[in-house]
Amino acid sequence: MNKRSLKIARLYAISLLCIVFYFLLENSNIIAELVQKSERGRYGSFPTFFLSGLFKYGLFFIGLGIFIILSFLLIKEKIVRNSDIKSNKKTFESTKNQKENRNLRLTVFRNFGQDEKIISEKTTSEIIKNTMNSINWNEFHIVELKDENDNALHISGSLNEDGLASTFTKDDEHILMIKPIETVEQMTEILLDFLKGEDIWQNKYKYE
Repeated sequence: MNKRSLKIARLYAISLLCIVFYFLLENSNIIAELVQKSERGRYGSFPTFFLSGLFKYGLFFIGLGIFIILSFLLIKEKIVRNSDIKSNKKTFESTKNQKENRNLRLTVFRNFGQDEKIISEKTTSEIIKNTMNSINWNEFHIVELKDENDNALHISGSLNEDGLASTFTKDDEHILMIKPIETVEQMTEILLDFLKGEDIWQNKYKYE
């Protein structure tokens, strides 16, 4: 049990003790005896009656107040948490559906674009990983991932003299990824992020 749970348990225990003490005083003769004894005093029995009643009902309302307020806060917290879980689940499902509904064509070019091979018309993450692992990146290759709007992401180069790069083509506009690419794993990750969604990919990488 963590500190927060212990604190909540203590507050509930205090509230229940206050309520229990109220009922004990309500069903006992302690207050009546005190009032009766105070009648002989200088100010009579009223101050004792007033203070004892204030103490007794104070215990009741403090205990009840702690119980109600604490229960209200815990219920509210649970509702907010469930709402956040549903919202996150909906966002996840939306992203998943977006990914599943995107029909991206994966194409590999060899010999500086002269040889073209279409790998898949409905690309998945597994197809991307298998394709990238099957390519001999010591030779120059271009991997293209194109969506239904003809927006195309290109990964190209070799691990030897040419180096690695990524470009994006949209409406005849060609932009180059600013950050250098050093490994095949980085290229694969860029393709996978583009597959998840163009918004996800744009938020992660900068092209000019």
